[in-house]
Amino acid sequence: MTDLDLFVDDIIKDYERFSSIIEEDQKLPPREALSKVLHVLLNVSCLREEGRFSTFRVCFISPDSEYLNAYIYSRVFLFSEPIEFSLHKLHKLTPALNADISYLMLNLDEKPYKIVGILAAHTSLPDEIMKFRHSGTRMPKIPNILVKEPGKLEFCFGETPVVGYYTGETTHFRTDTFTSTLVAEKLRKGSKARDSDRLILLYKIIQLIHSYKHGGHLLIVPNDCSLKGIVDIKYKLPAPLFEEKKGDYLSSEEARKKHISVYADLVAKLSCVDGGVVLNKDLDLIGFGSEAIVNTTNVAPPQMRFVAYDGHIETDRKFNDNGMRHRASYRLCELIEDSVVIVFSQDGSIKACTQDEGQVVVYQNVGIPIL
Repeated sequence: MTDLDLFVDDIIKDYERFSSIIEEDQKLPPREALSKVLHVLLNVSCLREEGRFSTFRVCFISPDSEYLNAYIYSRVFLFSEPIEFSLHKLHKLTPALNADISYLMLNLDEKPYKIVGILAAHTSLPDEIMKFRHSGTRMPKIPNILVKEPGKLEFCFGETPVVGYYTGETTHFRTDTFTSTLVAEKLRKGSKARDSDRLILLYKIIQLIHSYKHGGHLLIVPNDCSLKGIVDIKYKLPAPLFEEKKGDYLSSEEARKKHISVYADLVAKLSCVDGGVVLNKDLDLIGFGSEAIVNTTNVAPPQMRFVAYDGHIETDRKFNDNGMRHRASYRLCELIEDSVVIVFSQDGSIKACTQDEGQVVVYQNVGIPIL
């Protein structure tokens, strides 16, 4: 069995894990067909066309599926003649595809497999608009394969990655970090912010910082916390999430969400400066360009607990497995009680950590939830 075959197994397992939220006609193709598709996609991902590597999505939904009727902003474009699904044909087609707004539609019911059209869409559900993508769109919750970069594939529901494949290994993404884990509990503790506001803000910040691909960290501390002697903030920029003197916009939920979205854009961009961005539990901005200044010479590493996507403890992981940014984040969680640090790696992985019963608890491979 190859590494890619193991990825197929993981896709099928995770698809079944989320079966309760999957529409009836959102089925995966047979295993043999899925395996064939992934082999072709992996090879295409490593080929340049028009001078660049392509990023695109493929899905398996029927063009006449009733499921698409709920999305008034979706539109199916059908090729006059279906195109053979092959390495050569797909390679030439990929520059025309946009992973942010479209799916390439495949028909795998019989061989040879065919490319039948393009589904261009974003959701019409108002509660989801502007939550996540900086473009302001949120694609329909269709199971799909994202060709992300050379050698890198992800199985997603809409834009939400569930399990990824890269260099022969699979990675499962945790989708409940900010709703039902210790991190969620710590963020709520001592906070006056509404859960809905917090999630909208965090999910968009995470998507944006992730898209910058430079790494960074977001430190969220208790409202009355003193950072003296622990964190040096180079650029202090205190600002509340909401300006109460302009309270009229708070009466409109849609306006409130737009305000949070703009605020999230600002906060995320601050992460591009070397050092972390600091917020309090009410999501008010404290500053950016922060640096841990604790002297850790001859100080033993904190006790660690690394939690996998399915809840089991990964005993083989250690404090020193990652670089300075991660180790500093773990130290901050150890020293600042009830704090939460979200760590972004340049390789694209995201971790969230906090402290519990004397241990630093780290949730691996954080993802956004499937809505």
